[in-house]
Amino acid sequence: MAGLTALLAVGAAAASSDVQLEHHLGRAGDLKSPANEAMAFWDRFQNEFQEQAAEKFADRFHPFSSLSWSLRMEEDDTSAFHDRTTRGARKALYRSFTHGLREASVDLPLMTWLKERQGVLADFLRNSIGNVREEAVSPQQWSYRAVERSWWGRLAEDSGLRYGVRPFRTAPYAYASIGIHDGENVLLLANVRYVFRDFNEHKFEVALSVPLAHGVALDVGASYKVDRHDEGQQVVLKLFKQRDNGSLFYVGAELLHQPAVYAGVCFAL
Repeated sequence: MAGLTALLAVGAAAASSDVQLEHHLGRAGDLKSPANEAMAFWDRFQNEFQEQAAEKFADRFHPFSSLSWSLRMEEDDTSAFHDRTTRGARKALYRSFTHGLREASVDLPLMTWLKERQGVLADFLRNSIGNVREEAVSPQQWSYRAVERSWWGRLAEDSGLRYGVRPFRTAPYAYASIGIHDGENVLLLANVRYVFRDFNEHKFEVALSVPLAHGVALDVGASYKVDRHDEGQQVVLKLFKQRDNGSLFYVGAELLHQPAVYAGVCFAL
């Protein structure tokens, strides 16, 4: 009888913890389930694709972008303008898809496992595969780019060093970027690239963004091609004034290679 009582007591204790035990096992099983991980990846991709598409299309069809297109074409060449608009839409859609995949991939279980064991290597891979908005930084272009401004804004929120490589390009490069803060104030945002094409053309690119007073920001871009002193240097200045109502004042200037000034005002409706 004593043995039977002990057996019933053990059975009752097991029954009382059965729900809690199954709950913990179920959570662990969910984390390791390939189906659940695939669903989580799909959710991340959908979110990233929507965000990337909104930024890419806003960048491609921003009034300043349309203006810069028209400035490069003849006044009566409307067919070329429409063709370029179509190509711009296709390119924006393609980049939204590929960049969404890349950003969703940086949170795969392998990357999480690597982050726990090799933090430096994991950061390098994450910033090489992801951080796709860094590719929009254009130190040699004096035209306005909305995605570039979005990336500077994200870098301003993070004071850490980011570094990586972009190998799958016609002109691969390695980069490093950092935001320098004084408390909550942003002093300087910087992005440096070493670009190499066909292993015989080497170039350094430096992009700086300095927040000024009253919502004004000054960007400075410079590039230098090694062994091409006559035409390898370029300096670009960009000045922004963003208002709370969404309107934007912009001035861009190229100083050395082909001096030019570009200015515009965009009003929010």
